[in-house]
Amino acid sequence: MNSPAQPTNSSENREDGSAIVEFLALAVMLLIPSVWFLIGVSQIQAATYAAVGAADQATKMYIGSDAQADIRAQRSEAGAHAALADFNISPDQSTMTRTCSQDCDQPGSLVRYEIEVRVPLPLVPEFGGWEHSLVSVSASSTGVQGE
Repeated sequence: MNSPAQPTNSSENREDGSAIVEFLALAVMLLIPSVWFLIGVSQIQAATYAAVGAADQATKMYIGSDAQADIRAQRSEAGAHAALADFNISPDQSTMTRTCSQDCDQPGSLVRYEIEVRVPLPLVPEFGGWEHSLVSVSASSTGVQGE
């Protein structure tokens, strides 16, 4: 019996190089979004740590000084900006508010600082006044004046 001849090197049966193309397609579709997600999560975590540190620092700088109220407020703001700068967060990305239960200078008054940090989308530049934001994180710290 004669068996029919099988084509061995015809162009219909060749699959050379398709594994490389499939690998590159999967890498682009899976790896790049995964890395982008991890960068975003790390930026959120850094902003959270920065907000906590900045709020604590601002409160300690305000209640721990015997200077005048405006000088204490300036020192608190500078301390908060320094804590944010440790995490590469510019003062433009944050807002700081101070509230007091009574007069901020009165002993026994509760002084509260709240810091809110806007986390931008990773690897996406801002252009034309459009401010993009992934999320905003906030932290607060409260201290007793005069203790």
